Amino acid sequence: MTRHLSPAEISKWMAGERRRQSEDHLHECADCRGEISRLQETLSDFRASVREWSHRESAAAPLPVRRASGVLVASRLRWALIAAAMVMLAAIPIYRANRHQPKLESSVDDAVLLEEIDESVSRSVPAPMERLTPLVSEGSTAAGSQTQRKK
Repeated sequence: MTRHLSPAEISKWMAGERRRQSEDHLHECADCRGEISRLQETLSDFRASVREWSHRESAAAPLPVRRASGVLVASRLRWALIAAAMVMLAAIPIYRANRHQPKLESSVDDAVLLEEIDESVSRSVPAPMERLTPLVSEGSTAAGSQTQRKK
């Protein structure tokens, strides 16, 4: 291999994906071996500092760890599902009652409207002209009597 290992190839090698070509190149190339050894030292230093920090923090303030057993989690889940089912069962009648209520209100409004229409259609004279009906009815009887006299 005439070229050096790319950063991606070095990362794969560090992650454990070691190809035969990369191995051969590392045996021949001191620059790539040096790069990998620097990277390994850096990662080793980082690992050591994380472990040291972790030990310091765990010794400073141990936190109580409460682990839920599988039975406890299953019991809580069961009660949550039961509660959800009860809420749904209680909500269904309320939903159905509220769904029919607007229909009842609209049917009452429709009945009132139909009564008003029936009342206005059944009149022989429109409401604003009702005061004039005595004049027209007197005039029509007078006109009718005059036509009978002419005959």
